[in-house]
Amino acid sequence: MAAISSQRISETGLTPTLTVPESSSNTFTNSGNEFIMIQNNDGSTANTVTVTATTTDVDLPLYGDLTKSNASLSVAAETTAFIGPFPLGAYAGTDNAVTFTLTSTSNVKVAILTLED
Repeated sequence: MAAISSQRISETGLTPTLTVPESSSNTFTNSGNEFIMIQNNDGSTANTVTVTATTTDVDLPLYGDLTKSNASLSVAAETTAFIGPFPLGAYAGTDNAVTFTLTSTSNVKVAILTLED
């Protein structure tokens, strides 16, 4: 599992640096303002990113038993997409770490982007 550092988007903008993930399973530190940018450079195959929810079951008297699913996005071939943000109550694990997986690391680049408060 590889940890990926976040890049801050400010009012002056950001040209993100995309990196090839070292592993199909990755983590980043979450403040609740992060997005994952996925660039799928494969010529014909989609790549799915799945973000693991850490809290999957909540029982609220008004609504009953609620289930939180993992966040998942299929990124079409030769496409760039974004997924997030990830609320701390649903996605923050130990040390506010979020885990995400990719179906493949071949021909894919990612960046973790943080929107400044």
